[in-house]
Amino acid sequence: METRENLVELKTLFDTTLKDQLEDLDKIRKEAVKRCYLSAMPILTSLLIAMYFAFSGKSNEWIIFWLPSLMSIVMYYYVSLKWNVYRDAYKTQVVGKLLKTFNDSFEYSPNDHISPEKYKVSGLYRRHYHRYNGEDYVRGVVGKTAIEFSELHTQYKTTRTDSKGKRRTTWHTIFKGVLFIADANKHFNGKTYITPDSEGFWSSVGKSLNNLLGGSGFGERVAMEDPEFERHFEVYSDDQIEARYLISTSLMQRLVAFRKEANASVALSFVGDSLHIGIPSRKEYFEPKLFQSAANFDAVKDIYQDLDFITGIVEDLALNTRIWTKT
Repeated sequence: METRENLVELKTLFDTTLKDQLEDLDKIRKEAVKRCYLSAMPILTSLLIAMYFAFSGKSNEWIIFWLPSLMSIVMYYYVSLKWNVYRDAYKTQVVGKLLKTFNDSFEYSPNDHISPEKYKVSGLYRRHYHRYNGEDYVRGVVGKTAIEFSELHTQYKTTRTDSKGKRRTTWHTIFKGVLFIADANKHFNGKTYITPDSEGFWSSVGKSLNNLLGGSGFGERVAMEDPEFERHFEVYSDDQIEARYLISTSLMQRLVAFRKEANASVALSFVGDSLHIGIPSRKEYFEPKLFQSAANFDAVKDIYQDLDFITGIVEDLALNTRIWTKT
């Protein structure tokens, strides 16, 4: 969590370095806003033409459906071309510079993300995806611990045929949020997963069925001795002894505190030589707003707080203390 001194330093950085650059950059944002307003007229006109043909009995499918759709697509690209220039420049100038205030080793790639291979290795979200997207990739070293993270959004699709014989596709989210990966300073012999605990009657029924059928797919259930931890998490592993070694009493306490700070159903896995943490969130991290000035300190502070939270995972979980030894 940032201190008052951190925020004073951030305000100084904003006033002395960022503000002038962002005021220049704001000219691009205003051009994107202008394009947004200009695009409203041709879209509205195409809709009025389509409505005229629809209600006048002059059946013309191209005009009624395709003209508004085509005009909307053209205007979308007209606006997004300028918006994307602004968005990428803003992220480079703001997020890139803020990361350096935390640690000079951080490298930032706005349009890159954690690879699908590493996502699969984590084993946290096992449903087959049909879409895999992400952005805001960061990597670096915090103290002794190498880390990387990015936003990710994975989805699967379902297709059904309606009563008129038309096939309709629906997209469902598997995971949306931040995937954080840290070097654990140890090669794990087994695979251990800490999943969010669910509550209620149907959750109890599901757990009973899992036990009867031989587990959840993550391995055998590992009962932990901390009641508070057990209220928030379930532990599964194919190596009970190693799992108990990895998840100490102090780590359980830190994970409970971390979950409360994240205010999300976080999930973790110990696989290979890495600790993986999935932090679900609907929030779009590190994004500028179209109708907000680029030189807005509160927006910069919000990004700083998000970076402070994510990069602070190393300290929150005491990863630099090397709580697990390399074997």
